[in-house]
Amino acid sequence: MNDNKAPVGRRYERVRVKSALPVWGAAAVWVLAALFFPMYGVWHIIGVAALSAAVGAVLYIVLPKEYRQVEVPFASGDLQLDKMIGEIDRASDRLETARAAILPSSEETAGKLAAIIGSVGKIREELISSPDDVGSVRRFINYYLPTTVKLAERYAATSSSGAGGENARKTMSDIDGVLDQIKVSFDRQYDALFADDVIDVSSDIKVLETMLERDDLK
Repeated sequence: MNDNKAPVGRRYERVRVKSALPVWGAAAVWVLAALFFPMYGVWHIIGVAALSAAVGAVLYIVLPKEYRQVEVPFASGDLQLDKMIGEIDRASDRLETARAAILPSSEETAGKLAAIIGSVGKIREELISSPDDVGSVRRFINYYLPTTVKLAERYAATSSSGAGGENARKTMSDIDGVLDQIKVSFDRQYDALFADDVIDVSSDIKVLETMLERDDLK
């Protein structure tokens, strides 16, 4: 994953995975030295220490380098917003994992989850651009989103288990059926975030029209 594909505000860094081999190599020098060479002099110890450090450094340089993407935590300076965005990101990742697990068995259900993830992403972006909306999505964050994650993961687990009984089919059918309503509800939550903007714009327009009329410019 890279920054160009990451949702707004989500950043990833490419960090090197540390290998234990240089440490083991350096330790092996001490073991071999103790077995084959006298270790009673200070210079013997200093020499082995230098050789051990050199072996560790060489192994660190010559061994194939492995990297992984590490997410940089979202930080705006607003602790409440940062906590909420973190919860949204963790939930989105779990939904994506469930979607990927469901995809082989049901493209339709996986598609519904993809749409829900998209709606969550839009809510996230709006919160970042308008931190004052944090209070209005508290129930969404504390209940609706985690419940959706729980349902998606239950569907994924049931689907992956290969259970073909009536109860398993009913579980997946019920969850699939409610995903459409969840998408609609999440879209409504997103739209509700613009309620204050509508009021502000309407107020500004009304004031503008009043001033234009007063100044005989309308």
